[in-house]
Amino acid sequence: MSRSLGAARRGLRCRLLPALVASAALLPAGCRAPAGAPTGAPPREQRLQITDTRGHLEFTARQREQDQRSKVGAGRTRSEESIFEESVKLELTGHAYHPNFLEFALAGLFGLRQQDFEERFDDVRRKSGDDGTFHEFDLSARFFKKKNYPGTVYARRYRSLDARPFQSSLETTTTNYGVLWQYITDKSQTSLQFSHTDVRLEPVDESEDPGRQRNTQFRFDTSYRFNEGNVLSFTYNRLSVKEEPFNLEYDSDELTLGHRLDFGPGNRHRLESELNYYDQRGSFPVERLRWREILRLKHSETLETWYLFEAIDREQGNLSGVPPIDERSYYGSATLEHKLFESLISQFQLFAQRQSFGSGLDIERLGGNVSFDYRKKNRWGTLLANYRMRLQTEERSGGRQDFEVLDERHTFRDPDPVVLSNPSIVVSSIFVTAEDRNTLYQEGRDYRVFVVGDQVELERVPLGRIADGQTVLIDYVNSIGGDFTLDTFDQHLSLRQNFSFGLSPYYRLRRQEQELSPRNATGVTPDDITANLFGAEYKRGPLRLTAEFEDHESTINPFQATRLSADLTHRFKTRATASLKTRWSDVDREGAVARNTQFFTIEGRYRHPITPKLTLEAAVLYRREKDSRSGDDEGVDVDLALEWFIRETEIRVTYEFGKFEDDFAENESSALFVQVKRRF
Repeated sequence: MSRSLGAARRGLRCRLLPALVASAALLPAGCRAPAGAPTGAPPREQRLQITDTRGHLEFTARQREQDQRSKVGAGRTRSEESIFEESVKLELTGHAYHPNFLEFALAGLFGLRQQDFEERFDDVRRKSGDDGTFHEFDLSARFFKKKNYPGTVYARRYRSLDARPFQSSLETTTTNYGVLWQYITDKSQTSLQFSHTDVRLEPVDESEDPGRQRNTQFRFDTSYRFNEGNVLSFTYNRLSVKEEPFNLEYDSDELTLGHRLDFGPGNRHRLESELNYYDQRGSFPVERLRWREILRLKHSETLETWYLFEAIDREQGNLSGVPPIDERSYYGSATLEHKLFESLISQFQLFAQRQSFGSGLDIERLGGNVSFDYRKKNRWGTLLANYRMRLQTEERSGGRQDFEVLDERHTFRDPDPVVLSNPSIVVSSIFVTAEDRNTLYQEGRDYRVFVVGDQVELERVPLGRIADGQTVLIDYVNSIGGDFTLDTFDQHLSLRQNFSFGLSPYYRLRRQEQELSPRNATGVTPDDITANLFGAEYKRGPLRLTAEFEDHESTINPFQATRLSADLTHRFKTRATASLKTRWSDVDREGAVARNTQFFTIEGRYRHPITPKLTLEAAVLYRREKDSRSGDDEGVDVDLALEWFIRETEIRVTYEFGKFEDDFAENESSALFVQVKRRF
């Protein structure tokens, strides 16, 4: 049996080689000896060697239903979605002449797809569907991998189908190709890199607009090492970006010249110099010249100092219609760090900055930071302590300047809101996208905006497209202006004792005092803060318990919060694993708009390998929130999955059910996914 199977595979390779390799010069002389070859002659060396071939057949089916019933007379919306796919994939790996000369991997997938989408709003019905084909590929080759001039070329296309709450599924097709080449010697390292990525976003519902994102990048890096402590480097980076439907298109060039010099006894001191030029043209123009110097002096094993100087000259356009920014900026700092054995690390820093804008606005900042990190083992465990102090005076004079902040990164974690980093924000300018900038989120549907004093907060809508724990990018415009001086004195203190039996009580204090002169100046609102947080954590094996109480006194946003959480994981003798996570919090806000929020969630997961080939998984999530401002909501989500391996066949079945209710609507959804894969 094994001999006949091996002969069949060798025959299959003989039939697949001409179809998979374009150059006839790389084809082997033959899978059998040529006619007329003398008997007993040594075999001719094959120029192309296939080391492995494999493939699979796959069938997938997705069925999803959603039902939304309004409580305020907005009607009822129901949708059904069905997607069926059948595909075949072939893969092979090998080399030409020798693995060190050329290694390659080739894979191709071809499939058929049938999809239907139907939506009913009261008595209005809308249907869409499509029958077609799809294909994926993954081609890569490595040249001279053990030489000092290795190279790689690749071309890939892959797809994903993602379910979206109360919308049709989104099919994402990503195609990218590129080349990477390196030249490495004892004195120099050089690399060339080119890549192009094309992402297509196609909703199953044909009435929704598709999206597309194209990025093309070329990068050149080189460096020359005069000796071990003297290195000169140069980098050139070119990027072209096009995004639809956001109408964003620009080309950028960036050049960086750098130098690193190690000097002193044992080369323990270091001077790093950098000159950077950036030029971006298109829908968002930027031109920037930056000079940076960093000097680090290691006086002893316990004492270090470093000094930073940075000068920036930039002109920046915008996407929001605000006037362009013309800025000259100078920044300098000096830092001293001292280590007392491994117990105490002390840092002292002084800094100064001056910014001048074309609008006439001038900003000067002077200040200093002090920090102490203490760690000491004692008879009960380990004591950790930290103290940080910052003193800053900021003086503004002249005109007003609008700034456009792009790609400010924040992560939504229920039930806490996201607080934007700057004051005086134009709320109508807020623009929220997914981390890959392919999905635009909508206010009211995916998130809510609240203005609290001089701060802007964003909260995710539980039924929206932003998931708990998801990171997003936020753009907005904020205004800076006025003639005033703002003095800030900020202190942070934290104490924590880790007892050897698992208990860790801790305490955190934050005090901020701000003084505005003159007091009636506009453009900023001083915020005096005194926040005390008391907490305790207990860890024992797979169990973790946490309790916190926070009293946050603030001029802008005062509140009191109580938080409890528990996590437990248990492994049974049957090899099954179960985990339980629960969170509870109660937050009372006492500002201009009083608000009480109570949040509770519990999540359980269970995984049971019934046999080595059969596995069952289940997950349940329950969430409840009572909010005096945005209303109450309650929901449950259930996932069941079965995975079965039968020799070369894989079977996966997944069922999802979700139900959510708030003051405005009742929502219910279910989905069934079936996948059968047969390897050969």
